[in-house]
Amino acid sequence: MHTQQMPESAGTFQDRTESTSTCPKCGKVDGYYQTWESICGGYEDYKHTCRACGHTWWVDGIDS
Repeated sequence: MHTQQMPESAGTFQDRTESTSTCPKCGKVDGYYQTWESICGGYEDYKHTCRACGHTWWVDGIDS
């Protein structure tokens, strides 16, 4: 179990997928997400990016 956030470099990203999530910063639905999987294979999370304002945020996977 990890006690702190893992760096992005400790995993790999899959291709971009269009997102239907609302940006928590600007409120627009104009973005994409990338699935990130840790190198150890134990964690999978989702990095969302808003095209409108450039804000990024993470959504934890079910393994959190």
